[in-house]
Amino acid sequence: MPRMKIVLVTSVPAFPTTAGNRSRIRELARAITDLGHELTFVSLPSELDQGDPAAHAAAFGADNYVQIDNGGAFGHKLYRARRKVRLGVRKALRLMGFETGHYSALDQTWSDRWQARLKEVGRDADAVIVEYVFNSRVFEAFPKAARRLLDTHDAFGDRHKSYLAQGMKIGYWISLRPEDENAGFRRADAILAIQEEEAERFRKQLASDGQGGSQGNGRGNGPEIDIVSHFLNLGDAIEDFSNGHTAMFLASNNPSNRQAIRDFIDNVLPLVVQEIPDFDLALVGSICSQVPDMANVTKLGRVDDLKDAFQRSPLSVNPMLVGTGINIKLLDAMAAGVPTISTETGVRGLPESYRKGVVIVGDRDYAAFAAEIVRFARDEALRREMGAAAYAEAERWNAEQASALSRCLSGA
Repeated sequence: MPRMKIVLVTSVPAFPTTAGNRSRIRELARAITDLGHELTFVSLPSELDQGDPAAHAAAFGADNYVQIDNGGAFGHKLYRARRKVRLGVRKALRLMGFETGHYSALDQTWSDRWQARLKEVGRDADAVIVEYVFNSRVFEAFPKAARRLLDTHDAFGDRHKSYLAQGMKIGYWISLRPEDENAGFRRADAILAIQEEEAERFRKQLASDGQGGSQGNGRGNGPEIDIVSHFLNLGDAIEDFSNGHTAMFLASNNPSNRQAIRDFIDNVLPLVVQEIPDFDLALVGSICSQVPDMANVTKLGRVDDLKDAFQRSPLSVNPMLVGTGINIKLLDAMAAGVPTISTETGVRGLPESYRKGVVIVGDRDYAAFAAEIVRFARDEALRREMGAAAYAEAERWNAEQASALSRCLSGA
């Protein structure tokens, strides 16, 4: 396909890559350039973390990295103050028992200060990719001739409900009314779902409000719904599987991961230690800050090279009990050539055709989870065989995502 000028706009930084969504954005940007296109990476002001501008400039080139601002330090203070007021109002509504307190407005993070700079950046763009539906108003700053792609990351319609059902009153980040999410979708020519279940959910949701998909983008066609999942940072697979009495949990510090690791430490780890007294659970990522020092647990914190961490612990555990989308920690293990033991929730979104490197146990089936860990810990050949299968799946996975992205960019 012809070389395109593509602008990627995000409020979530790619660097430092401390969470799964940042990894997706970083690898999506890399995939675009690997396809031969010219990429301009645009960072919107974040209400919390501005990321590392120097790392972004180094990765994408100083001329191809643009930071949008809120009009100086005072403007950014006003922007953040607005967030505090908004959160306070929603909290008060929840305390009074009003469900509306769980919902965010679709364009709540938008600022009119961004419009002129975005128009300047996108004036000759062939395509624009916007990260997250709550940033979809960005499309209005780009010429209608530019192809508009919305990278959804996740489903946000009524998002809070699945968390409340698990007893988690916070942690869902943003929850939108389905009709508001639909309005954001209709600003795009195509929306990118990360797996088939979400694509089907979006199709049904768009059809359910009586508007169909024919409005919003001004071209007489509804938004296409394409599946472009996460791209993996593929290097060489690990080679040393000799360290058997260990497993790794890779996670950022969010409520879903906190719930998973506490449940695992309370109910699975003791069963494993009964069989293998010197077993060590390695924790990687900001989740370490939520786990106290204890026997049989080593907190490695943030690491620069995941391959080195997996070399130390060539078995991944994925004990997730809640969440939507696809689990990036599972894909990271595949990319390193490491087998994974996962709950059923943990493999959500991963097609069965890509599960040859994964062993699945039921949610909260603690005995089965522990038994699988013990089985892998005692069998280096099994770890190596399943790891090779995982890496082969990762290579095939990346090729499929690159092909899907290329088709979506061209509109073919």
